[in-house]
Amino acid sequence: MDAEERNKYFVNIPVFEGPLDLLLHLVNKNRIDIQDIPVHEITDQYLDYLKAAEQFNLELGSSFFQMATTLLYIKSRMLLPKQRQADDEDVEDPRLELVRSLEEFKKMREVKFQIESLIAKQAPFRMKEPEEIQSGVYNGKISVKRLSQIFFALYYDSRFKEERVLSSEEVSLDEKMYDLERLLKKEKVIDVMAYFKMQKSRMHLAVSLLALLEFIRLGRVVLGHSVHGVTVERK
Repeated sequence: MDAEERNKYFVNIPVFEGPLDLLLHLVNKNRIDIQDIPVHEITDQYLDYLKAAEQFNLELGSSFFQMATTLLYIKSRMLLPKQRQADDEDVEDPRLELVRSLEEFKKMREVKFQIESLIAKQAPFRMKEPEEIQSGVYNGKISVKRLSQIFFALYYDSRFKEERVLSSEEVSLDEKMYDLERLLKKEKVIDVMAYFKMQKSRMHLAVSLLALLEFIRLGRVVLGHSVHGVTVERK
């Protein structure tokens, strides 16, 4: 292969949102039951990815290496003689917390895809005629794209990146709709960014957006615009 051919040869290495995204990819790729992860195999593949990322100068967050440490610890626990494990019946499966985190991440990603699908379809949004704005530029339209930008800016915010799931988190859409309705009765007009920032996790953030989208679809609220950003108001 000459120099010109070498310049045409590229190796693509996938980029993952975080360590759980990478782990879920490996689980799906190997068609593994998420409840019975072969830690030895998955750890080796995970470390192979980190080595490849280093070779291609791909910057990875510290959470990737923290997960590598966790996997190696679980792997060492799984290698203990079975008799020694049996002597302590109260010892929890060392994979349990990892499984919980993966299940929660998988659920969260499905909700995220659902939101992206709604945004891609450009669902009809009811617009409110803009009030006079003292500063800034406003074109009289609030696009679905703008709403999605607000959501995903917070979704990838650093305060959510390192969150660890210790137990399965269930967030009810009905409850989020009730909370939003109560908030609108109290405030009448709320800032969308402030509303999203009230949420304590990615799952709560995602379901809060679904609640807002449902209110818009039902015609119970209208989107507006202020100097500070996008607002939502009860009709």
